[in-house]
Amino acid sequence: MSYQNDVANFMKAGEQPVRSELSLEGDQATLYMNLISEEYQETLSAFKTNDMIEVADGLADMVWVIMGMCNSCGIDFDSVWQEVKASNMSKFPNGKAIKNDHGKIMKPDSYFKPNIKKVLDLEE
Repeated sequence: MSYQNDVANFMKAGEQPVRSELSLEGDQATLYMNLISEEYQETLSAFKTNDMIEVADGLADMVWVIMGMCNSCGIDFDSVWQEVKASNMSKFPNGKAIKNDHGKIMKPDSYFKPNIKKVLDLEE
């Protein structure tokens, strides 16, 4: 299953272009960025009112519009995800997390920053 492909099919059916080249230009990228903001605000509001159904719906809607943004900008999300996942997993030296007082997992010496530039093939 590919969320990005599901959204690409929706976009094509709705006569929205799906880019293969990287670009942040155009009205469609702006539209999807606005939709991301809108869905986030709706999800935050549902969270604040303890509405589990609307939070779940909002989370799915956010993933949908984020995949739409990736399709609008030519970003292969799965490749980016794999790089970020590898980076995040580098936070567990010897399989153990180091957390701050709020439970956030911290960046130990083993941490490496994701190389998104390489994944997007933007290195010179």
